[in-house]
Amino acid sequence: MSPLYDVAVVGAGPAGSTTAGILSRKGFKTVVIDRRSEIGVPIHCGELLPAPPELLDIFPRSKRLQHLANIRPQFVTNKTSRTQLISPQGHTVEFKFGTNIIDRTKYDQYLVNQASDAGAEMYLQSTVLNRLQNNQIVIKSKSGPSQIDASVVVGADGPNSLISKTLGNSYSDTDRDLSPAINFIMSGVECDEDTVQMFFGKYIAPGGYTWIIPKGDSMANVGFGIRRCISNPGTTLLTYLKHFISRNKIAAPQLKHAKVVSRVGAIIPVAGPVPNTSSENAVLVGDAAGHVMASNGGGIPTALAGGSIAGHVIAAHLNRQLPLNTYDRLWKYEFGKELDTALSVLRIADSVMTSDPLIDVCMRVAGKQFLEPLIRCRLPAPVDFASKTFVRAFNAIVN
Repeated sequence: MSPLYDVAVVGAGPAGSTTAGILSRKGFKTVVIDRRSEIGVPIHCGELLPAPPELLDIFPRSKRLQHLANIRPQFVTNKTSRTQLISPQGHTVEFKFGTNIIDRTKYDQYLVNQASDAGAEMYLQSTVLNRLQNNQIVIKSKSGPSQIDASVVVGADGPNSLISKTLGNSYSDTDRDLSPAINFIMSGVECDEDTVQMFFGKYIAPGGYTWIIPKGDSMANVGFGIRRCISNPGTTLLTYLKHFISRNKIAAPQLKHAKVVSRVGAIIPVAGPVPNTSSENAVLVGDAAGHVMASNGGGIPTALAGGSIAGHVIAAHLNRQLPLNTYDRLWKYEFGKELDTALSVLRIADSVMTSDPLIDVCMRVAGKQFLEPLIRCRLPAPVDFASKTFVRAFNAIVN
């Protein structure tokens, strides 16, 4: 007979582990299923988490983030206080923005251990093949196929979430809505360890940006995300990144002695939240829910907040106190507006991303007073007005 759990969590990233930890501590029989043999490996992001005061500024309605993002010092490898946005021609816009650069491997392992220590069972090296409507989960592992039953299933299985698909979600234009990314961890980087750098340009990171995120001790995450709807289909991600490392006039001097320690690819959802983030017996969290700031690809804060909301709502639901769709109302209240704004920012950027001269002049015209609010998921002017201002500025210069 199949094991029966109160909750099956598919995916052991920050969102899934946070959900599982809350439910396990509340005494619910919980299982976490993950295809990896070791949680936190490989690293799929730049490891940047805005400092708690910045998160309060970005997500003023999510008070829980003040607690969730107060990362223990042993997981923080570096702190930065400034961010630079760099145009294709090297024009730099700088502003204050506090971050914690975290060791995602150690942090992810800590979160999943918190759930395990509270009683959650772990199915590692296990792939979910299907979820049936009655919440039977079909799993493939080293020991062969198996099946478990759960009252509630949590989809925390990333942007290509199988659980999300069983709720009727899909991406209509993957070249626009999903951003392939690649990240190098590099040693011997000669950068300012107090500054995060973000480089823009059609030939640097078409449809996205390239980052240098200092990890401390001359280590850095150097990577980028693009979108295929804007990029050259004949150019690989590795080609773009190697060209940036060796030839970018600002980055190359910082990276001339750097060595690649490890590399990994990822997919980042940049289409905003998926239409259905809950059903009568399932919820989606993190990347599976599309809970990513589309304008910059950041998803750790919303993964932590969404996982926390999901854990508490599911617990109340299993105690017959709340319907599961309470989860939708709560995440939309706490960070839904900011995710919508981030998507609007990306759509503004889409209007200029196809041309390096246009990107350059728009960044010069916009300046700190316009670009800093965009990074903070705020629009300093209505979307249509902002787009027209950019286009008019460019036309005035080139005509």
